[in-house]
Parts: sequence; structure tokens; C-alpha cells
Amino acid sequence: MNRTEPEPIQRIAEFATGIAQSDITVPPPVAELCREMMLNAAGAALAGAAHPDGVALARVVREMGGNGRSTIIGMGMRTSPVYASLVNGTLVRLLDYDDNTVDSRAHVTAAVFPPVMALGEMHGYSGPDVLTAFAAGCEVAARLSAAGLQGASAGAVGAAVASSMLLGLDADGLASAIGLAVDAASGGMEYGSAGAAAMSEGRAAMQGVMAALSAEAGIDGKSASATVGTADFADLGVRWRLEDPGVTIRPYPCHPASHSVIDAILGLAQLHRFEPSDVSAVHIGVTAGATEQLPHVLPADGWQARRSIGFIAAATLCHGAPLINFFSEPAVRDEGVRDMMERVSVEATLSASPLALDPAEVAITLNDGRTLRHRIDHPRGSPAMPLDPEELDAKFLYCTRYILPADHIDEAVSSFRGILEIENVTGMASVLGG
Repeated sequence: MNRTEPEPIQRIAEFATGIAQSDITVPPPVAELCREMMLNAAGAALAGAAHPDGVALARVVREMGGNGRSTIIGMGMRTSPVYASLVNGTLVRLLDYDDNTVDSRAHVTAAVFPPVMALGEMHGYSGPDVLTAFAAGCEVAARLSAAGLQGASAGAVGAAVASSMLLGLDADGLASAIGLAVDAASGGMEYGSAGAAAMSEGRAAMQGVMAALSAEAGIDGKSASATVGTADFADLGVRWRLEDPGVTIRPYPCHPASHSVIDAILGLAQLHRFEPSDVSAVHIGVTAGATEQLPHVLPADGWQARRSIGFIAAATLCHGAPLINFFSEPAVRDEGVRDMMERVSVEATLSASPLALDPAEVAITLNDGRTLRHRIDHPRGSPAMPLDPEELDAKFLYCTRYILPADHIDEAVSSFRGILEIENVTGMASVLGG
């Protein structure tokens, strides 16, 4: 290997080739989690396919053309693996319904899942090969994000690693792909719409697969100045960040910092059976970080509503567990929810800890004078309170019920659950087309 390569890039390349050559194995708990992440991503993308921004991006890609060998999820069309990765990565992120790493809230699946499915469909790779590449790419992206690699570059590198493994690149080729990907994707900006924000992950997916294809074609992307930040790779392949500190698979289509608030309200409502009209005041205690990440006091649209503690709390009190349609334009103007928001106050009174990153304490005062309190440290979907398979299957059904026929839904769920037994993922990917 070229001696000018930075050691971290060399270490990543050795990790990926070690897995490809079966010198390093993906632990069974990580493989099981990755199956859940892939199934969840497919469902989130199928739901996102109905969003106007997703439809618009697919139309742009259709006009640009492509070789038509990789499925755009939920759109009934195929394009090149590069363009499919762009659209599908965007669709996975579009509704805030995907997963995220616990520590850095990185959306590693949105960047890595689309390339492995696009290349797998194009070349007919096996399920075990696709799952293994996905796990390795997500692990690399998770470590880079935790170390502070800016924007979507961590996802682009993860996508490049996973794509390179499927394409059979050696350590030199992998290092080239990483070098080409590391500075390719931009992100981390504050966007004003769901589509613009989601496209940062779509671009990461696209740039990662493009970097791998370019390296396969012989373009040397190795550089003495390329850097992937300060991540610690000494135990790469031994300890898996996907398992510890883990990944949250979201049960609600909104920012994860709000999920403890939702669970606290739902817990109180189930226990005490009050009606929205019974509520006179609601006080919510969260961390300062939550108030920074959920800054919108009076949201103007669905995108802002997903980042508004007051709106999310009021909508949950009025209608129950948040669903996709909670964040539509008409729902944001719901008079009952707006009235409830006037009774909600939010204050940064809690501290985050490694064991409870997004705690929330909710106090609901009823018209009869009673005050009901509940605190949640670990929301549903987090590693401490993971969704069970039945819950994830129900989420997939909810996301796909208007897009896939019933037999395709069953086939998709069975395929992801049994991916280790699939010899060729072409059919598995194409069934997601809708």
C-alpha cells in the first residue's frame, strides 16, 4: 500500500478487506441490528416516495437518464446506481423516520443502504455480501461521525467503503475510494425544507458509490493530504459502535430529541385516561441541547413542526402517537393543536448523560387541580428500549400500505428478515419499486 496514505484511511481499508476476506466477522447482534436498520430504511423510503419533494427529485433524475438497472424505491422506475443512491438516500431521510446513531445522531443508514441495494440489484450480489458490506460501511460512518467529521462526509465514506467491498476492490482500491469520497459530500447546513435537508444524505450516498465506481475504473484517489478526522480506529472490527453506544430506530417521524417527551405524554394518557379538554397546563423539562435542536416555538410548516417541542407535545396530547400526517400543512394549522400549544411551556431543566442523552420530564395539570408527572430517560426505539420485531413490522406496514400490494409487503419483510439466505438480491430490491 502507498506509504503516503494516512494511517486512519489505511486502517479502514484493512478493516473492510478483512471482512470481505472473512478475516473479520460481523458479530451476530450487529448483523441482526443491521437487518432491522435495512428493513426500517426501506419502509421510511417507501413512505417518503409519496412526499412532493421525493416525487420532484425522481422527476429530475428521470430527465437526466441512466442505465435503468437500479430501482428507485416506491417510484416504479429504474436508473443508474449513482442516481438511484441519490434519490433513495433522500427518500430514507425525508420524513425523519429513519434511524440515527445514539451519540452523534448520524444518519448512517440513509447514506449506506441505497448504494448496497443499488449495486446488489445491478450485479446480483448475495444477501450475506450485501448485509456485510452494509454493516461495515455503517460502522465506519458511525465512527467518523462520532469523531466530528463534518457534514455528510462521514456517510459518503461509509457508502464508499460498502460499495467498494461489493465491487471487490483491494486495499489500494478502497483507499482510493475513501480519498475520493471524503471531501465529496457537503452538509451540516440549516435548510428550510425537508427535501433540501434530506438531499444531504442522498448526496452522501451518491458520492460514495461514485467514488467506489471511479476507483474501480482505475482513478487513484489516494492523497497524502486526505483526512478522515480524529476517529479512533484501533479497535475497529473488535468493538462495534453500531452495538455500543448503538442506534435508535425511530418509532415517530420527528426529531429524536422529542421522543422522550412523546413517550412521557403517552404514558400519562394511558395511565390516567384524561381528555385534551381536561388539560389546563403542561410543563416540559428537557435538556438545553434539546431546545437547541428543536428551536421552533410556533412552526410555520411541517418541516418546522418536526422540530418543535411545543407542537409535538400538543399534537400528541390531542391525537396520540405522532404519525406522518401529523406534520402535513393542514395538521400544522389544526386549531385544537394550536390551542393546546398555548398551554404548553418548555424549559431546559435537565442534564444529559451518557446513559440518558435526551431525558424529558412532563408535568400535566388538569382542570380538577391534579398534576400528573412522568419522566422518560430512554425513549422507545433507543438501544435501552428497542422496538421489537412486531413493532418494526407494523411500522413497515404503515409506511408501505398505500404503495406496495400486500404480497409485496410480505415479501419485502421476509426478504430483509431472511437476507442471509438470499442468493441474489435483485428481486429483493426490485420489489421495493412499487
